[in-house]
Amino acid sequence: MKQASSSSRSGLLLMEIIIAIMFFSLSSAICLQLFVKAHNLGQDTRELDMAVRQTSSAADILSESEHPWDTLSELYPDSDIGSPESHIYFDREFQPCGSEASCYTLNITAAPADGQTSIYTIAMYGNEASGEIYSLEVMAYQPFMPD
Repeated sequence: MKQASSSSRSGLLLMEIIIAIMFFSLSSAICLQLFVKAHNLGQDTRELDMAVRQTSSAADILSESEHPWDTLSELYPDSDIGSPESHIYFDREFQPCGSEASCYTLNITAAPADGQTSIYTIAMYGNEASGEIYSLEVMAYQPFMPD
């Protein structure tokens, strides 16, 4: 008789251990998913923040400089800077680089509005999967319009 009750208790203990392991496994899987989502959200936020900073910086240069294309060429020597359209390349850490090592591209398009006013469309693009991250349109008075 004593042996029968001992084996039923050990079976119950084994069942409790199995349920506890399943509970902790489920809890750890949920926590892992939350950590991955939080990491991805942090990466997206960092990417957006840097895109806003870089586009705002380019907008300041374009609106405040007398010769914006020359200024951009000096600041970003490895980029394709031209009068109607420019491409500035950034690596994974948002440092200026050449087109071969780029992860992000800042596209600047200029269109004359009237007289000596230009409209600049500035957009930051990520790799092919992410597409456009941030865009900005700036109207600027240019005392010396490019030919």
